[in-house]
Parts: sequence; structure tokens; C-alpha cells
Amino acid sequence: MSNLPFETAQRALTLLSGSIKGVAMYPAGHPAVRQPLQELHAILASRLVTAAEVRVGTHDGVLFVDDHLFVAPTTALEELAGRLVEKEIREIRIVRGVREDDLTRLATHLAVRKATLEEVNTALRNEGVTTILLTGDVAEAKEPEPAEQPDGKVVKEAYNQAIKAVHGVFRDIKSGRIPHSDAVISVVNTMVEMTIQDPVTLLGLAMIKDYDNYTFTHSVNVGILAMSLGAAMGLDRRTLEEIGVAGFLHDIGKTRIDKGILNKPGKLSHAEFEEMKRHPELGAKIIGEMKEMSNEVAQAVLGHHIHRNRQGYPDWARQLPFGVMSEIIAVADCYDAITTLRVYQHPLNPKAAMDELQELAGSYLDERLVNNFVMMMGKYPVGTLVRLDTNEIAVVMRPNPVNNDAPIVKIIMDTTGDLLPSPRVEALADAAGACYAQIVAVVNPLLKNIDVGKYLS
Repeated sequence: MSNLPFETAQRALTLLSGSIKGVAMYPAGHPAVRQPLQELHAILASRLVTAAEVRVGTHDGVLFVDDHLFVAPTTALEELAGRLVEKEIREIRIVRGVREDDLTRLATHLAVRKATLEEVNTALRNEGVTTILLTGDVAEAKEPEPAEQPDGKVVKEAYNQAIKAVHGVFRDIKSGRIPHSDAVISVVNTMVEMTIQDPVTLLGLAMIKDYDNYTFTHSVNVGILAMSLGAAMGLDRRTLEEIGVAGFLHDIGKTRIDKGILNKPGKLSHAEFEEMKRHPELGAKIIGEMKEMSNEVAQAVLGHHIHRNRQGYPDWARQLPFGVMSEIIAVADCYDAITTLRVYQHPLNPKAAMDELQELAGSYLDERLVNNFVMMMGKYPVGTLVRLDTNEIAVVMRPNPVNNDAPIVKIIMDTTGDLLPSPRVEALADAAGACYAQIVAVVNPLLKNIDVGKYLS
């Protein structure tokens, strides 16, 4: 059964109908358009905290939302049903991660009377909307299956394959061979599919910190964070694939840097730092020699340390026209680096890392991308260790798009401070507003000797 009350489902349909009429009369930013879409987005986001998708459509001309049928529709609902039937749209599937802008684009294209089902779908895809799919009457005899979310084993296997692929590329370079790109491209394609379905699916894996294999885990984590950010922003699939590859390989140039410099526990000398600064251009050169690698990937690798203020390195490349890919890699690289324990730094917890990113926004990092990253991660990012007002200790598993203060958590310690043999997942607040507990503090996992990544992988 639907978790949306009947009245809320009816309100959602009314808002969608009104939005379609609104965009035909007003610009997208007008309050008459923006306010109904904001409310509609809030309703859908609340439902999508616990559900993979919301289905809206018609059956024999009767509107439905999930398992609610509206056999005695209002005028607004009649108009919406007529529009869907006219376009031969049987169902609109809205999946987790949908943005308000996605709904604006949907309403805009549905408002075009002559636009067909195929034309609306094509327009949405061309605009990078991957969270909304329209289907026609070909599936009349069979109810569509809900979108299947990848389970933990599938996600972890993809992560392991990514580590293996990156390791293989680095090994090839050290052996003097031009590395093969097939394995990296294959695993990126798999991960892009997951992030399109749900941008936060892989975020837990990015908290895995294998200090014995830092180079490989850092590379994969940056790729995951970058793909997730790109998906949350609604970028198209091809761009997400290139972002993933660039993230995995952003530090590939370090294979050409002396190991003594790479592994030095203390501060680098001026000469050593100048050598280290060569790794972006060395990486771009290596990628340029690999088959099936685009110029955009090489450019993203070259520019990931240029900085937003163009005061980074390499010096000679500061004025090149770098695109959004290098800026996304820079945000992901910075976040993973400052949340990782190194011999020369203590890690920041994910919540503190968000504050640090915002301090760097506008100078080192692109402010718009940082804001998008913060929105994606939520007030308590995935991997944050928190204390609840029940005195239980929990790990944040995923943000709550409706209530920033109440993420989905995994409780790992009981009220007496003992580790639970079987940690359990709790929604701190459900879609109806019922509250399990409130977060009262962020906990340092090092003080509790807790490996957060173990509970997320």
C-alpha cells in the first residue's frame, strides 16, 4: 500500500495539474509556478525517503497515485487525466533523487498540448532529467514493477571491481605499459546506472578508508563522490561516465612521481612540492595515450588543482577553459582528502568537512557546486557518527530530503555504550512526522575506536 494518505496524494495531483497550467501562463520562476512545485517536491521527497518511486498515471481514464484511485475527481484532476490520456501517457514514474527543477521541466513539457509521449521523454532526457520516466499503453495488461534498488552486495561488488580496475591501470603504468581502459569504463558504467537511479546509493562506500591502499581507495572514492554530485545535479549519462573515469584516474600522474615524495610523512620541501605539482599534467598525458579516453577526461584531470580563483597548478594551464568536470572532481577530491586520516593530518568528520568546503567555496572551489554537494549530503552527511537523545550511537546512512535534522541512521551502540551485535536501521522521522529520536551531538569515531566504513559497506 501507499504510504501517502489519500488526501496528500490528491493534493499532489492537484499541484501537478496547477503547475502545468501555471507554466503555460507564467515564467518558470514566477511564484504561481514555483510555489506549487515546491510543495509537490516536498510531498514526493517525503514519500521517496522510504520508497524507490512514486507512480502517477491513468487506468481506463481514472487517475491514480500508487495504489490510490480517484474515481470522483475534482475539475483539476479531470484536466490532468484528460491531458495524460490525450498524450497516451499511461504512467509517470518519479524516482528517488528527483529535484524541483526536474518537476518544473516535466510540467513545462506536459503543458505543450501537441507534445507526444515520446517527445516529452526525449526532451527530459536531453535536459538531463533521469528521475522521471513516462510510459505508454503498451504495458496495459501488466502493472509495472517498481524500480529495483541495488542491494548491498551488488553495490559492494561494484566498489571492489572499481578498486581492482584502478589498481590494474596503476600497475600497467608502473610496468611501462600503456594502460587498458576497458575495466575502468565498464565499472564506471555500472556505477553510473546506480547513481542515476539514486545519487546517494554509493555515498556510504566513499567512507571506506583503506589506509594500506590509500591511493586506490581515494581514487575510487573521488569517482563515487563526483558521479553522485553530477547525478544529483541532473547531468546527462555521458557526462557522468566521463566524470566517473576522471575521478578514478585524477591522481594517475602520481605514478610518475618519486615514491619518496609521495610517502614522505612530513612537510614537503619547496623542490619536492614543485615535483608533486606535476601530477595533473602527467596524468593528463597518460590519459591522452589511453584508448577510448576523451579529451574532456584528460582536461578534467589536468584542471582538478587549478582552483576556482585560477591560482592553483599547473601554472601554465591557469587560463585554459576548464569546464564543470574539473570543478566537480576538485570538490570530491577535497572532501575525501579532508575526511581521511593521514600521517600529517587528523580527519574531519563529514559534518565538519561540509563546513570546511563552504569555507573554500569561491576561492579554491566552485561555490555553486559546493552548495549542490552540501544539499546532496544533507545536514548530517552519510558516514557521520551521531549521538541520539536516547543516548544511542548511530551512523548516518542516508539524508532525509524533507527533514535535514532527521536522516536515516544505523544504530550501532545501545544506551549503555555497548556495541550492538546486530545494528539496526531507523528513520529518525517517518513520512508522517513521527519521531524516533533526535540527534544531540556529532561523535568522533576515533575516540570510540569505530570504523564507520564497516557499517556502510
